[in-house]
Amino acid sequence: MSEKDKKKNSSDRISEKDRFKFIGFEVFPGKPKDLFKSDAEKNKLIDGVRKKRQSGDILRDECTLMEERVSMLDRITLTVASLVIFITLFVPWYSVYNEIEETTKEPVSSPVDSIALVTATDSLMLDSLAMTEITSDSATLLAETATEEEPPVVAEEGGESTGDERSGVAVASKSTGEEVIHGYVAKKKFHKEYVRKSGLGAIFAIGSIGGSVFSSGFILILTAIVLIIYTLLCIGLPVYTLYGIYGTKGDSDKKAIKLKNILRYNWLPLCLFVLVFFLSFFGANYGFDATASFSSLGDVYNVGVFLDSLSWGIIVSLGAFVLVAAKGVEI
Repeated sequence: MSEKDKKKNSSDRISEKDRFKFIGFEVFPGKPKDLFKSDAEKNKLIDGVRKKRQSGDILRDECTLMEERVSMLDRITLTVASLVIFITLFVPWYSVYNEIEETTKEPVSSPVDSIALVTATDSLMLDSLAMTEITSDSATLLAETATEEEPPVVAEEGGESTGDERSGVAVASKSTGEEVIHGYVAKKKFHKEYVRKSGLGAIFAIGSIGGSVFSSGFILILTAIVLIIYTLLCIGLPVYTLYGIYGTKGDSDKKAIKLKNILRYNWLPLCLFVLVFFLSFFGANYGFDATASFSSLGDVYNVGVFLDSLSWGIIVSLGAFVLVAAKGVEI
């Protein structure tokens, strides 16, 4: 044999990892243990096999080939999921809202603000009293000086001046002591007014909102068409699934195969939802003043608007579709 043939044969050899390993050699080497604990157990099993063969039964006990491909639990699960899909048509699928702004005046009533106001008031009172005392002393000195030069005239004017200033101080102190300082802060509050539509409600509202939607960008038009198809599937697929569970004819295997083929169609709504989600990333312009209608729609359609406009009904229907389709894989 040439060297070339040797190399070729060596390259075609099975690796040590892929080679068969035989029991009694590499696996459990040595003499194997007895399968039966005693001869009585062996004879009992042999007699059972002979009786079963004589009766014409060729399948072993607990054979999975005899089990139902669609169990009663599977039928109940599929029935409930189909009913849930249909019921979700009557619950909110879409939700939009308007943000309403309210401006209110609220008094400053926190402890920190109250202490600050009291401190400021006390400081003003002390400053007013100090200025009053300084003014009074200055007036007294001026009165004494004027008395030496013009006693009659200055005495009368000095008396009137002192009386006015003291009364002014009294009023100031009285007004300062009784004055209440009020503080107000203008605060803006927002609350949302929601408008919700069910799956069937959105179909019935096409006549009123369809013109606005279908006059918008291509992506938004395509999104509306896909969602309409999704809504119609929520009516057709549950009925078709219930027919596959209870209406098909034939033996158990034929019924199971027909039901399996029917359940595959329940992946279609999931594909449509993923398509709509993917289209929302491209965005679209509105053909109407969206912010004037609902502030949640924004200026342009995008993925944020799409996710924000979904309500819990469409999510529940999507989960039920996935459950039904997954049951079809198990059959």
